[in-house]
Amino acid sequence: MLVSTRREKIKEIILKKKAVKVSELCEIFNVSDETIRRDLEELERQGLIERNYGGAVLKENIVVPPLIKRFKEHIEEKQRIAAKAVTEIKEGNVVFLDAGSTTYHIAKAIKSLKGITVITNALNVATELSTNPEINLFITGGKLKHDNQSMVGFETVNCIGKYNIDILFLGTGGISVEKGLTTSDIFEAEAKKAMIRSASRVIVVADSSKFGKVAMVSFATFNDVEKIITAGEENREIVEQLTEYVKIEIV
Repeated sequence: MLVSTRREKIKEIILKKKAVKVSELCEIFNVSDETIRRDLEELERQGLIERNYGGAVLKENIVVPPLIKRFKEHIEEKQRIAAKAVTEIKEGNVVFLDAGSTTYHIAKAIKSLKGITVITNALNVATELSTNPEINLFITGGKLKHDNQSMVGFETVNCIGKYNIDILFLGTGGISVEKGLTTSDIFEAEAKKAMIRSASRVIVVADSSKFGKVAMVSFATFNDVEKIITAGEENREIVEQLTEYVKIEIV
């Protein structure tokens, strides 16, 4: 079994059981204590678990509001962000739209464009763009995460890795100096990492409420992104502080 596959399965076990023992995982995967401890070290580095004597426990999750609620929040900010995002796109570009309420507004803003290719792991984004036959539309495979209409999992990561992406518009659950970009779901984090690896340009799109927040899993540092497009007046002090680490465009 590949290391990445085993760690993906360990994540699933921990998310379900909340706690695991090294000996239990050794028996399940038929590998040594040392191998499992390395796996758990990596999951701890990702922010998923806290190791203890003989095993590990799941870190307490920071809840992100369901997508249907986020759709109703900061609408004007997201529309301004989307309008700016459109100006970044050129004819012939391969664009990836991450799942999320802000990227959904980008989908609405670009749905009349022609001559671009859009890849997404979000069903609502794909539905929004499906009415325009002038856009080459691709949807990743994977397991549907119902609360935000995103596709996640091993199949999603593999699918994303096949593409060469010109521009990635990336969503995030939180942005902070200490933890970089964070999300509340380990499987979403893996999908986002795959998007970043495949993209030439990575543009984070996030309203001002996301600044200063830390969700469960870190998935990127500021060195991984070209810039952040944001709007709104919340957390302006934190936004200004972050300009020392990453380019931020306020619209």
